[in-house]
Amino acid sequence: MEEFSVYKIFENEYTIPIYQRAYAWTENEINTLIDDIYDYYNRGGEQKYYIGSLVVHSDDNGIISVIDGQQRLTTLYLLICYLKNESPHSKLAEKIDVKLNFESRKRSTEILSILKNKDDFEKILDLDNELVDAYRIIRKKFQEKKGTDSSNKFDEEYFNYLLKKVILIKNELPKDTDLNHYFEIMNDRGEQLEKHEIVKAYLLGLLAEEEAKKRSVVSEIWNACQRMDKYVQLGFDPDIRGELFSGTWDVFSPTNFEEVSEAFNDDNSQSVPKSISLDAILEMTPNLDKADETDDTGRYHSIINFPNFILQVLKLYKDKEPFDWNYESRGISLEDKRLVEQFKDSIKSDKDVYEFTYLLLKTRFLFDNYVIKTDSINDNSLDDSNWSLHKPYMLKSGNNRKLSPRNTFSDNDDTQDIVVKIESMFQVTDPRQIYKSFLFGLLQILSDDAILKDEDLLIKKLIGFASQRFISLTRDKSVFDRGVNTPNYVFNFLDFVLWYNETHGTGCGVNASNFDFKYRNSVEHFYPQNPDESEGHKRLNPDILNNFGNLCIMSRSHNSKRSNLTPNAKIDVFGSTDQSLKFELMQQMTIDKNGWGTVQIKEHGEKMKEILTDFIKSIEASLEI
Repeated sequence: MEEFSVYKIFENEYTIPIYQRAYAWTENEINTLIDDIYDYYNRGGEQKYYIGSLVVHSDDNGIISVIDGQQRLTTLYLLICYLKNESPHSKLAEKIDVKLNFESRKRSTEILSILKNKDDFEKILDLDNELVDAYRIIRKKFQEKKGTDSSNKFDEEYFNYLLKKVILIKNELPKDTDLNHYFEIMNDRGEQLEKHEIVKAYLLGLLAEEEAKKRSVVSEIWNACQRMDKYVQLGFDPDIRGELFSGTWDVFSPTNFEEVSEAFNDDNSQSVPKSISLDAILEMTPNLDKADETDDTGRYHSIINFPNFILQVLKLYKDKEPFDWNYESRGISLEDKRLVEQFKDSIKSDKDVYEFTYLLLKTRFLFDNYVIKTDSINDNSLDDSNWSLHKPYMLKSGNNRKLSPRNTFSDNDDTQDIVVKIESMFQVTDPRQIYKSFLFGLLQILSDDAILKDEDLLIKKLIGFASQRFISLTRDKSVFDRGVNTPNYVFNFLDFVLWYNETHGTGCGVNASNFDFKYRNSVEHFYPQNPDESEGHKRLNPDILNNFGNLCIMSRSHNSKRSNLTPNAKIDVFGSTDQSLKFELMQQMTIDKNGWGTVQIKEHGEKMKEILTDFIKSIEASLEI
């Protein structure tokens, strides 16, 4: 195995074998890679960034096949194509010529070749293809990062860092390797140690040998909290549940680690040795695939995984300042690639371990009760957006006890609806596992017992929290009229305001009672950017085209397939589908005015801004924002 810079890696030509799956990285994965590289580039540009491994095999004809790592390699190829197109005069751009082929997939290979040439790629940007989709995502991401800076300086500097300092570990298999056998080994080698398991070993290593019971309690709490798709109560034996979560299993009453520890006795605590190996940690880790007879296995899905959840808890533990959207990156970083490093910097004593473990259990309980999940029961959605907010409680039938869910705010449907709408609005805006700043701010609010005891206060805090993000994004009023670079949150917050007004008496002009937030993550021009001029449809002035009144948010599949449809055609295609409330208002206006043009765009845009302004003004005094 050897270290290779991206520049060195692409000195060779690679082939993706036919048995490899097609390119499948989503916007989340692509943006995460770009952000991670940017983070290291932004630290001065000299620190190497290791992004993983590449396993290859060369046959007797010199063809280099990618055995493992093709998704990452293909994304790097597309990144280089974009940056080379944007920085054609960079010295490195002139030198590098990336070559990547798909075996027996001629169309994919042709598309990769076209994307290398700026003069050609515009012709295929409306094509419905996963590689073209990825290129569009990359282009949009860099446009967002550059903001209003139209120079190529950022692209060139990032490009140079990508080529020189981003490192892959290349492992070339011997020529006589039996590839079928190699894949069997890869599939059968079992669990590998993950970063959060290394953290667990580190925490247990800080505890003294004589504190055997406490070490066991820490381990058991960690294991219970690790199962993110099950309520945390299910991670404990029924008797311990009753001690930790009351007789009804739905109240968390301990106020510190000592009180938590009292719920465990020596008989139901497993022994954890002081000198614990990393392999031993794996043996102590529960089988997360094992069904629990007291649970609807697989019903719920968490919006965050365990490594990123414990980073949220670590940030709660260390960062005591109230969350501020203007300074969301300060303190503990919510990037999981620094997971081990940040725990070692922050947790240094047994006292830290006990306090963190208590906070982990308490926060997990709050997360289960007050943060949305997706619910697979009766889920007719196509994008995993069947939101639920359920609170578990103990249901007793004879001698049997079972954990059963009910609405968290079962006595107040309005509170339930508002909380679900606000949280799902944040989730569809920022669906990534990492950098969930909204979740940290939300957990800070939920950690205040006084707020949880007062539903009216909770709603005020959540609406204020959502409004603060909108205010921070729109201090520069030009943000509304940046076309496809207008932040998604602006559209989602507007939909929330429209829904709230409609369901609380003010009205918004459309029926919003059945509205739900879904993963509509692509900003679309209602009147198209490239209309069919042969049909008599004229191009709009860019200022009108990119006006807030001509913009709406849709799912990426709808956008890519129908981006050049006229407004009337869009209404015919999407009018009966579940679109955003802003889209529905634009649709209704087009029908009422018998058309959609400059006048309607300006009128609608000003009306939407007025609705947003009035909403903020109506609540800012009471919310202190």
